[in-house]
Amino acid sequence: MKNLIISTVGTSLITNAASKEEQKQLYEYSNCSTEDCPNELRNLIDSLFDKVVTELQDLDNHTLRRKSAELNGILGFYNEDLSTGIKDFHFLISTDTYQGIKSAEVVSEFLVSKGLSAQLLTPKGLSTKNKEVFSEGIKELLKIFDESLPGYKKDGYNIVFNLTGGFKSLQGYLNTLAMFYADKIIYIFESAQAELIEIPRLPIKIDSAPFENYKNKLLLLNANKEYTITEFRNFPEAAIDLIDNKVILSLWGEVIWNKIKYELFDLPPSLPFIEYHKNFIESYKDLIDAKLRIKILETLAKVSVKLENENGSTSEISKGGIQFSPLESKNFEGKQVYHFRSDLGVRINCIKSGNKLLLTEFGSHDQTQR
Repeated sequence: MKNLIISTVGTSLITNAASKEEQKQLYEYSNCSTEDCPNELRNLIDSLFDKVVTELQDLDNHTLRRKSAELNGILGFYNEDLSTGIKDFHFLISTDTYQGIKSAEVVSEFLVSKGLSAQLLTPKGLSTKNKEVFSEGIKELLKIFDESLPGYKKDGYNIVFNLTGGFKSLQGYLNTLAMFYADKIIYIFESAQAELIEIPRLPIKIDSAPFENYKNKLLLLNANKEYTITEFRNFPEAAIDLIDNKVILSLWGEVIWNKIKYELFDLPPSLPFIEYHKNFIESYKDLIDAKLRIKILETLAKVSVKLENENGSTSEISKGGIQFSPLESKNFEGKQVYHFRSDLGVRINCIKSGNKLLLTEFGSHDQTQR
């Protein structure tokens, strides 16, 4: 079976190659992003990167495993024979910092040099600077997982989380996230002789009832509609947070919503300032691709929020990549047709009905032009 191996990567490969004086600099600026990294530090990290990449090529497996926790886990998974992983793919999760990215690139360079396939995953903003920044970075990682892992699973990959390396705070969250996304977790204690520990995914059953009861609000909440806590009074407390007295989904709320949202919308939802023509509803009901359904609904929720904020005016819809515009050569039931696009390039046609939009059809660019 093919494996998708997701490894958390720390910065020890870079910092351990530095002198004690250099390490003080690296620790002081450990959370600097690529843009904010001082030139002096960037040059130091680049020189250490070159040094470590070259050094790893000449090390035996025993020394490699002592030098890198990330490679310790990967080598342990393959019983020290990397050639058995030629069909596999590796995601290397780094923090969104210059040190973190360059450290993950070291691992990537090594794996690719051995004939394996690897790609960095760097959630925007992920760092250990503070709790808020870290939490937002984890939410960004969740979006990446939600958009990419189901496709690998569908293509027959076994999803493995390698949590041997990386920061303890990141490992802690991913231990739990793996119970939703992975087939198993692997871990090795800090020793080249330690045996590989494999933890199978637990059979977690999610109570979807609270989310189903609030599904329309959750769709709009994710499109940046503002709600107060009174509007989520009976929703599970652990699934929401408050910022400036406005509700947002907590990390665990995001995890659960991302897992179950595909099963909740057999019919188009009721959204402010949005109506559906029977043609649109029939096409939606015939659509089998659950991921495409959700992408369409998430776009409609963004449009709905913009319309509600402007009391039905379409002046703000085009902001944010939706690209609302008239189809000059087309009308529907005697009215001018407008269209906008979803994130996947699907076009949605509509007409104005009072201060609402009546959605008439959706499809590819060519389909909706006819």
